[in-house]
Amino acid sequence: MPGDIRVCVYDRSSSSHTSQQYVEDLHALLANAHLEGPYVLVGHSYGGLNVILYAHQYPKEVAGVVLEDIAHPDQDARFLAALPPASPEDSQDLKDTREWLGTPQHDVNGVDWATSCDQARAVKSLGDIPLIVLTAAPPDEGWGNIPADVQAKIDQADQAMQKELTLLSSNSTQILATTNNHVIHFDQPQLVIEAILKLVNAARNM
Repeated sequence: MPGDIRVCVYDRSSSSHTSQQYVEDLHALLANAHLEGPYVLVGHSYGGLNVILYAHQYPKEVAGVVLEDIAHPDQDARFLAALPPASPEDSQDLKDTREWLGTPQHDVNGVDWATSCDQARAVKSLGDIPLIVLTAAPPDEGWGNIPADVQAKIDQADQAMQKELTLLSSNSTQILATTNNHVIHFDQPQLVIEAILKLVNAARNM
């Protein structure tokens, strides 16, 4: 086991709305708090886009990255492509899903989602920064009243995108969680802890 580890959690500013703005906020916050790096960055869901952007812009400050079931910058387009052509027999859930995925989202809980995805998509490589991708199993309930075969295609696209995230680094590992809960740290906290400690130990032993 490693020695003392300082864990820092921050609230994203309500005045920032894109991943780039959040990266600038975090970089200033760490500097002003006099917290010396390098850091192991952990991002969950949308936060993963911010972590990817930070690691790309400040690679010398980053000892490792853990992406916990994060959003993928191409997920809206890939999920939309998994849906069948519109039909009069479509359920309302399927109609709503098609409309949501096909409309650029610039305000999702205060986040400019479309612009943030564009920013993260521009990152093609993190070099050899140690990277662990934690991926949840496909959800049981899925996307509402959607045909099972369509749901299976969405799940397949989601799992493929999670696998693709490992290509961001030449030093990456994917760990598949047994829980199908998007928040892996709720159901399998030890899995997340072990991933973080693995990168901390590797950085300390360099």
